[in-house]
Amino acid sequence: MVKEMTTKKNLLFLATTILICMLPNILLIFVGEDSVTGTFTKKIVYLILGLAIVIAPLTFLKPKWYAMLVFFLSPYLLFELYNVSMFKAPSTEEAVASIFLTNYGEARELLGGNILSLVFSIILILFSLWIAISIQRKYSLSKKVRVRIFFFVVFVFFALYGRNLLAASKLNDNFSETIGLANYSLRIQMSKVYPTDVIIKTQGALTGIKQRKNYTERVKNVVFNARKADTLDSGEVYVLVIGETARKHNFGIYGYNRNTTPNLDTIKGLNYFTDVYSAANLTSLSLPFILTRATPEKVNLKFEEPAILNLYKEAGFKTYWISNVPSGIGSVFGFYSSLADYYKNTAVSLDAINYDEKLIPELEKVLEDSTSQKKFIVIHTLGSHFRYNYRYPTSFEKFTPNLVRGISIENSTSIDHKNEIINSYDNSILYTDYVLSQLIFSLQKQKKVSFLYYISDHGENLYDDDQNKLLHAYINPTKYEIEIPLVIWTSHKYKQIYFNKYHNLVKHTSEKISSLNTFHTLLDMSNIIYDEQDLAKSFSSSVFSTEIQRLFYKTDKTILQLDQ
Repeated sequence: MVKEMTTKKNLLFLATTILICMLPNILLIFVGEDSVTGTFTKKIVYLILGLAIVIAPLTFLKPKWYAMLVFFLSPYLLFELYNVSMFKAPSTEEAVASIFLTNYGEARELLGGNILSLVFSIILILFSLWIAISIQRKYSLSKKVRVRIFFFVVFVFFALYGRNLLAASKLNDNFSETIGLANYSLRIQMSKVYPTDVIIKTQGALTGIKQRKNYTERVKNVVFNARKADTLDSGEVYVLVIGETARKHNFGIYGYNRNTTPNLDTIKGLNYFTDVYSAANLTSLSLPFILTRATPEKVNLKFEEPAILNLYKEAGFKTYWISNVPSGIGSVFGFYSSLADYYKNTAVSLDAINYDEKLIPELEKVLEDSTSQKKFIVIHTLGSHFRYNYRYPTSFEKFTPNLVRGISIENSTSIDHKNEIINSYDNSILYTDYVLSQLIFSLQKQKKVSFLYYISDHGENLYDDDQNKLLHAYINPTKYEIEIPLVIWTSHKYKQIYFNKYHNLVKHTSEKISSLNTFHTLLDMSNIIYDEQDLAKSFSSSVFSTEIQRLFYKTDKTILQLDQ
């Protein structure tokens, strides 16, 4: 009888330990806005996956050591609970990296403002420790139970991977691309379930911190000798807005049959460029071509030279990077944003509801910064990144029927839902139009010498033709992935002072332009000169070469000539 009671007591402790470890996953099911728990069916699947991951160590660990492991991971558990409760989505790699990059003052401020969270954390940690101590060392699960756990875990993962392969095969006819997408999907899924999420993100954060440090060391002695060619009495504010997955074809200003740009249509001082190509169809590849002197023929320059922010700093500007895009510390986003004097990221999970209007007050804060009269600001928007229907509030559901939030990945990418997909995408462009107009209005109020330069990283497929392609990053890109919007707004003072540059912009609105021209044009528009400057690559220059051969860097690392 005593032995039976002891066994039941140990079993109760073990069940409690499993429940504690499941807390972040359970909380996400109830409060999350992440698509991983968007429907009742997906909640059940997510719960089963979470349980499989949580109990997997019991196939080889005794319950006592399992409980000790849960206890030692409790700081991570609390961190994940905090992220889910605050942002209604799993933590990001950047959030995990903040653990290693934060300082004592920031930690004290965080804890000081969350007394209830601090009390809860202490209680949970002590409770986990008490359970780990209370479980008897000799208590173990029977071989039969461990075998059942093993087969349950294996079945869950095989079923999940099979589903990923099926979904990927519908989007690709290339075997290697299908396998790559299925593997990528599995990693994303694992990075949303505690505790594998914090393990994956911690590994990524630590690697990224090291890579970013190496990048900073590598480029710190690269000097362009950049300087302003003039001295203005008025303040200068120059803004680069990087769009995400915005294709030219669905913008009203480019003749689309829907009015998706009602605000941009009415703004004075706005020029849009009609023949612009991206140099790559994947953000991590295209961004360096926008922000550095790297080209498809000289790709390595993206890590051998600093981004454009350093040239602005050399010329006396204070630099800012504001983002609403989750970025890995070791990604090009992490590298380039680390060069800015000021950095702010408002992002949550890519699969969570998230709106770019959060960037507007962040820009307002930067504009009120009195420490410098010369500012260069990079704003990285979430734009029209898939899931399109998660990128705009319900007030922008103009084009209906649109995709339902929480819909499965299979349904939200199925050609049977082509109409809903296009409507949702168009709503995201309508919302981008609103966000851009608000950013421009914020600059207008400053009444300074300023411009806003908006360019998308790449376009998107929306089942446009008989190829039946959706999304982007195909080895053989379509025109819908290549052709992108480019819009430039200039203030009244800018046009007065830099009339010739403005005149050249207007003159070149219909010329052949590549995203590769952005680096050179931004600096020329700001009247910044530097060693080895090539004004033939700037379309705000009178010597801009209109006969350029536009190149495209494919995902298989080969080069495509676009103008043939």
